[in-house]
Amino acid sequence: MRRIAVIVAIALATLPLPARGAKEAFKGEFARIRALGAEERLAYFGLQYLMNDHQKRQYLSLETPEERERWIESFWIDRDPTPATPENERRIEHEKRVALARKLFGMKKAPGWDRRGETLIRWGMPSQRTETHGTVGFYEFTPPGEVWYYRAFDMIVQFSNFNLKGEFFYASDRIGRSSRRELDRIQNISALAKYGVLQQLYPIEYMSPDEVKDLADWNPDEIDYIASPDVRMAAATFKDLIAQWEAEKIRRAVDNFYTYRKTHPAIYSFEINQALLPLYFDVTGFRGGGRTVRTEISFEVPASELLFVRREGYLAADVLFKVLVRDIENRVVAADSDLVAPRLHEGASAGSRLVPGQVVLALEPGYYRIGVEAHDRGSGRRAAYRTNVELESYERSPSLSDIQFSSGIAESEEGERFRKGTLQVVPHPARAYRPPFPLSIYFEIYGLEVSPEGIAYYRIEYRIIPLDRRRAGLVLEETPPAISSSFETSGYGAAEPQRLSIATENLREGRFRLVVTVTDRRSFRTATRFEDFTIIK
Repeated sequence: MRRIAVIVAIALATLPLPARGAKEAFKGEFARIRALGAEERLAYFGLQYLMNDHQKRQYLSLETPEERERWIESFWIDRDPTPATPENERRIEHEKRVALARKLFGMKKAPGWDRRGETLIRWGMPSQRTETHGTVGFYEFTPPGEVWYYRAFDMIVQFSNFNLKGEFFYASDRIGRSSRRELDRIQNISALAKYGVLQQLYPIEYMSPDEVKDLADWNPDEIDYIASPDVRMAAATFKDLIAQWEAEKIRRAVDNFYTYRKTHPAIYSFEINQALLPLYFDVTGFRGGGRTVRTEISFEVPASELLFVRREGYLAADVLFKVLVRDIENRVVAADSDLVAPRLHEGASAGSRLVPGQVVLALEPGYYRIGVEAHDRGSGRRAAYRTNVELESYERSPSLSDIQFSSGIAESEEGERFRKGTLQVVPHPARAYRPPFPLSIYFEIYGLEVSPEGIAYYRIEYRIIPLDRRRAGLVLEETPPAISSSFETSGYGAAEPQRLSIATENLREGRFRLVVTVTDRRSFRTATRFEDFTIIK
């Protein structure tokens, strides 16, 4: 294997670059490509379809192979469809496509493959591949080519072997003013039908005239309308109509190619017909032991979206939550998972119930990139997201932890899930509350000054501020005033846990911001946190 890799590297080193007359993505691109090593060129040529001009310039401006390797590693990490696992399915499939493009459609000049290879790298192998033969006439010449059809995208890609040397271009490539007529003929839909592409891509099941008449007489909307003979369609045979309809399908599929090149420059197999699992999550930080931050990544998925199966007299599902944490240098620093098995009684409905889960990690203060995943193991549906967080050290006096929204806070017994001290705080990252159920939150206070008896005195104030303005006809209503309340309390020790239950009856539907301020009544210093939530019907 090592010998083969060396041979490939030597071959890549000898690949000529595009001619200087070709349009460069940015000034100096080709000169910088020449400075790359052979394997780096191969990586760059494969990635060029996924990179914008800024990323190309950024990569090619790096001085050393080590810097470029780290850049590519970071590039793929940011595009990992499963950020909570070490595997990167998108990168694995991409590199396989590049290798296949070189094998099937390899060229001795850059990028190492023709347009068929580019198409394979962008969208994979087609559902159907058809060869079109060339023709030579007295006044015109039609080069041979290929037509690829992607059923998942309803997309047709046309290739033409213009120079008859085995290098295929897109049918619209290298078209100047003198050969515009040739392009029109190449893209002519009737030419596709001539080669049998129409019938191969869209098999037609012909109907009898009686069946057509029955279908034409059927009116699904029961509209009381009969067309006048003057506005009826011009006479045409049934086969002519079929040909027109099929030609329109092909025309749309050809147009889809140009649309996808702009909107979806690359699509991978796991993105096609992927059934996503709805997922809510948030990250909350609390002071841990030593200098660590107790980092809680909380999840919720709707029970109605899970596949429940019968097990020993009840219905059960299995949901796996995963977390993977990277530092600012993209090094993995922590990973964990939580397997949740919700149950329903026979005949019961999941309704609007949300299934919670949680992963707790001890992290140093700093900046982190967190990947989260949820997997319903019964149905196979997944969800994956990534987020960036900065964890603080809570060294200020006083300081507040993050605010954790909860679906319920109660006294806890030993061994129960979601336990904080003597409380069970069930996380509610969806942050959506329906009146009259109260808004439940939990937070912790650190760094309070204490009296000689060890007692801390402090005041808590909260405000609820509407974020949405309601429209009354063409006029926006005034934003209602904020709802606020405060109280004074005390406790033993410089750190105090705090739970609040706030009534929601007077809150209308919409988005709100909760602002919590704690004032140390001995030092008169304050600390403030705010988070957003939603009131639903």
